[in-house]
Amino acid sequence: MTLEKTPREERRVITLEELVARVEELRESIEVLDSAINTYLSQYRELQLSLETLKNLSETPGEGFIIIDRLSSIMIPAKILERWESNLLVNLGLGYYLKTNREKAIEILTKRIQVLEGEINQLQSRRRAMAEEYLGLQRILNQVIQSQQQKTR
Repeated sequence: MTLEKTPREERRVITLEELVARVEELRESIEVLDSAINTYLSQYRELQLSLETLKNLSETPGEGFIIIDRLSSIMIPAKILERWESNLLVNLGLGYYLKTNREKAIEILTKRIQVLEGEINQLQSRRRAMAEEYLGLQRILNQVIQSQQQKTR
């Protein structure tokens, strides 16, 4: 028979004010993480849309209209030239663009999407851990308040 050691819970004595402050700190941190996650998710959706559009765009030249804003409020006439697929500009960030072909552009977008997925997963994991701590401390805080209310009756 083997006995496994189980980690003992760390016990700390804190004041009610410290508990309230930690709950507030966690709430604010969760809000910041939510904002960052939403920003990354928005970028992720934009990149996914760009990737799918690029993959599915016909190589046949033609004319049409192109949307110039995210709300589709304005479209301007555009002409798709022959061999457009070998003459693309890909935003690399910080104002730098790479002139490349469709295959390389797809590769760049795919890698960028993978990096964003990793960032989003990390942020969501941190948020879950903070939310668990927050909820646990909220329960403790509620118990303390109820205990104080019962003593004053």
